[in-house]
Amino acid sequence: MIYVVLIFSFLFECAFTNIVNINSLLIPLFLLTSLTMLYPYFKKERYNFIIVCSILGLIYDILFFNSVFINTISFFLCSIFIIIGYNYLNYNICNSNIINLIIICIYRIISYFLLYIIDYISFNWNILLKGIYSSLIVNIMYGIIIYIIVDLISKILKIKRI
Repeated sequence: MIYVVLIFSFLFECAFTNIVNINSLLIPLFLLTSLTMLYPYFKKERYNFIIVCSILGLIYDILFFNSVFINTISFFLCSIFIIIGYNYLNYNICNSNIINLIIICIYRIISYFLLYIIDYISFNWNILLKGIYSSLIVNIMYGIIIYIIVDLISKILKIKRI
């Protein structure tokens, strides 16, 4: 179930980015949102979760950004923050969306600073803040939908979470 949701999220993000203008207020990070919602189903396999996140970050780099390791590093660091978030908060729809909100902000900040460090972009607070808030709207809605669907499927298939 985990990998089906991840593949669906990846394909949905590809389709969504082709439909919605990049300058809109609806910038998707569906794969990262799905990883946030699916972490409790990795059954204490933290290292596998970190590896899966890093590999998905590498695929994200190659297909979306034509770069190597920027999103790999971002997804790796976000996976660690997801694990830390769920160590402090229980798995429910409210807490999962709080963690998702924090992870989206962290991802945007990490990615922006990595691009700044390699001198790909110049630093501008307005661009950073626009990147953060434009990602929040659609990804919080997607997080709620994915949470409900995954929770329903896990109850039907009797899949345990941590």
